[in-house]
Amino acid sequence: MPDEREAAFIGKITASATHELRNVLAIVKESAGLIEDIVEASGQHGSPNADRLMRAVSRIRDQVKRGADLITSLNGFAHSLDHAEEEVDLNQAVQQVSFLCQRRANQKRQFVEPHPGDEDLGVVLSHLRLQMAICAAVECCLEQLPERATVTVHACWQNGQPSLEFNGAVAGEAVSLTPTETASWNRLAEVLDNLGAAVETADGGQGFRLVLSR
Repeated sequence: MPDEREAAFIGKITASATHELRNVLAIVKESAGLIEDIVEASGQHGSPNADRLMRAVSRIRDQVKRGADLITSLNGFAHSLDHAEEEVDLNQAVQQVSFLCQRRANQKRQFVEPHPGDEDLGVVLSHLRLQMAICAAVECCLEQLPERATVTVHACWQNGQPSLEFNGAVAGEAVSLTPTETASWNRLAEVLDNLGAAVETADGGQGFRLVLSR
């Protein structure tokens, strides 16, 4: 874990970089809009070349949105270093970390989907360790699942305790996820020990959940 000065430095540099990246995306988006305006003004809308240009503009807009989402998640991750402990919205943490984990999932054509959870899921803990736990848990799931499988992450209250539930499915059919003696599970156990959390089998016995201390 970085100390307070190191964490502040990382947060400052990341915030500066993500600000500049947003400016880059804004220029790209503006340029795509200009191309669209030129095509419309030329009177050639509907011609083969104009259609190709418009499809390219559409792809640019999609990638700009994807880039903006990634920057938001990265910025949130960097700010998790700001305090040793703070109140964290579990739904927001799940959303951000799931997006960052998708790159790893893409390598096996897998998917990580955050599902909306219960409201008012604010918990005081180490934001960084929480994100490390989510990443480690997702990694455990990806290791057990085949290609084109989906990992869902869901924040909820379980017996009065804030929890994160992980499930896997292939083509809509649930796949069992169980603790195994692998490097990923050992890393998860270490993170959970530092976080003061525990892992248990989810209802139905298919997935598992991380139970956090309040």
